[in-house]
Amino acid sequence: MAITNYKPVFSEYHHGPAPFIHLLSKPVATTRDTAISQDDADKLKNARFRATKNINTKLVFCGNNNTEKALQLNQLAYVTNQTVCFLDCHRLVETYIGETEKNLSKLVAQAESRHWILFFDEADALFGKAPKVQDSRDRYANQETSYLLKRLSLFPGIAIFSLKEQSKHHAIKHRVDAVITFRDLD
Repeated sequence: MAITNYKPVFSEYHHGPAPFIHLLSKPVATTRDTAISQDDADKLKNARFRATKNINTKLVFCGNNNTEKALQLNQLAYVTNQTVCFLDCHRLVETYIGETEKNLSKLVAQAESRHWILFFDEADALFGKAPKVQDSRDRYANQETSYLLKRLSLFPGIAIFSLKEQSKHHAIKHRVDAVITFRDLD
């Protein structure tokens, strides 16, 4: 599970109210540079500013470098003094139609009241469906994605979708504020 890459940069870790939720709090101050371009660093600076004003901000962290993603997530949590609600998207997506929307609705309401940063790890599971609908499950998966993005447009905080595959962000790039690309370090 990818949560192990994120735990070391937070001093507290708790299981959340559902099996797909983990809470990461008390970020450890880190100052080392990460593997992102200056343009992406500026986008993150803008996101931190927006977060201090409780302005809705949706970001995509794209790439395979979870260590670097963890460092940036840590910085956002440290600067904004917020807990990270880490969501395992593979466990979030239910097999029964309608369950994912129920889980998301409860989760976003809880995040609003507690001022959490929502971090959707391996969000490829949410946005991995092709836009071409081939069966009823694809149609409902696309509805789940639309519901999530609509619900998050009302969320007065930061929501981050972590994607491994660059091609997956095309499905949502026009509905997020910024895409941050993490380079793999050799």
